[in-house]
Amino acid sequence: MGNVGKWAIAGALIGAACAKSNVTEPGNSIVPVDAGPTVDAGPSVDAGPADAGPADAGPADGGGIKFGGPGPWPISNVQYSWQDGIQEMPVVGVSTDENQNLWVATNAALYLLRPGDKTFTRFDGASGLHLPGSPIPKCDDSAGLLDPCPAGEAAPPGISEIVGGGAGEGYLGEVFVGYWAYHDWTITDGTEQDPWRHSGKLDRVRLKTDKSGNPSLEVVRFDMVSNNTVQYWHNKSVVRMVYDHFIHPHELYVGCDHGVDKISPDKWHPPVGPWFLSPENQQSWMSDHLHPQACLHQTCPDPPGSVPQMLADWRGLAIAPDGDLWVGGRYAAGKIVYIAENTEWWKTPRTPGGPSVFQPSYGDGYDGSCSGNARPIFCPPLEGDPVNISAVTVAKDGKVWFASGTLFNEPKDYRTESRRSRVTRSEFTTTSPTTIPCATWGCRNPTSAICSRFPTAALWSPAFTAAS
Repeated sequence: MGNVGKWAIAGALIGAACAKSNVTEPGNSIVPVDAGPTVDAGPSVDAGPADAGPADAGPADGGGIKFGGPGPWPISNVQYSWQDGIQEMPVVGVSTDENQNLWVATNAALYLLRPGDKTFTRFDGASGLHLPGSPIPKCDDSAGLLDPCPAGEAAPPGISEIVGGGAGEGYLGEVFVGYWAYHDWTITDGTEQDPWRHSGKLDRVRLKTDKSGNPSLEVVRFDMVSNNTVQYWHNKSVVRMVYDHFIHPHELYVGCDHGVDKISPDKWHPPVGPWFLSPENQQSWMSDHLHPQACLHQTCPDPPGSVPQMLADWRGLAIAPDGDLWVGGRYAAGKIVYIAENTEWWKTPRTPGGPSVFQPSYGDGYDGSCSGNARPIFCPPLEGDPVNISAVTVAKDGKVWFASGTLFNEPKDYRTESRRSRVTRSEFTTTSPTTIPCATWGCRNPTSAICSRFPTAALWSPAFTAAS
């Protein structure tokens, strides 16, 4: 059965244009070995204790709740399972929106628990989600509107990630649902010749109610494509999302299998006119895409030309106090400087001869042996070897924490050794999780379960200089 513990809820609340040629990505399935769901629609005799999910898990009245203040959910430990309406395992995401609706996802379904509800409401492909077997009927493409849309659905196992969004006029809450995509890792993967270029992606899901007060969903699919050309549909699988509630409200960042997108969901509208990717249409609400770079065992030339770029799996996303975005991927890391205009955000530099949008950037120019200012947080043997950054967060004191954990268990993946290194403008401390007091992660409800999820962690201190 699916289980959601209080530590998972706490963890979810914490997470509240490039050269396209010769891009190298992992030569494997995008789906982790253990990502597939074990579907079990009903309890067995020993499925769980009868009192595991309390009947009074939410308050009788959700009124008076102010987002950012005390919430409606229990402070004590709570486990939600089959008796509360969750029918599958594993649970792959937990998040809340600005109306404090609690959203839970398995690979096969999305669940909703509103303040005051006794059990979860389950949504799947029949509710409008673009799960495997529930494709979007039509989609925009270089050839115009395609009907039917080729592979406009998730690849098995389905949902990969969720994050809670906003609330506003006409809807009672919001969650974004990311999906796994199909890949064959050939030279045409992620191009307009890719038959699965429309697979995966994400849904904007807004909560509404029918005349009887029953919850219903309004689903809009966000099909990511490069802003400057429909030749490239590289970002297909969603591996991480983060939503800005406070600094630049209602900006959504999506970490994918190739790069990072910025989406302004409130600006979405159906395309008007003949071209869906014009600045007035999709480019007004979506910016695709950015990523710090690394190249295979050498510094990237400008332009990269024939040198393989190493770009994949941006699982680390965190909003900085200044509204910029920290990112960490399979091979590199950095911080993306914020700009509101989606027609400009994806460019680097954004003005001719201007500075890079990555301030700082780690990964390119790394000499190996844990040396230099450009090492990709951790210390792989050479530039372009994987560091597998799995999470990023920013503590109240301004320190930035990075975690590393393998995703595919390929032969070239390895566990980062613990070490300490000082570089200009920053200090990295690398350690195993057993030496980290869990409170240092900034957990609202720290538990060892959260900390032990990561094999390795590193600390970045912006105040440090080489002269200190």
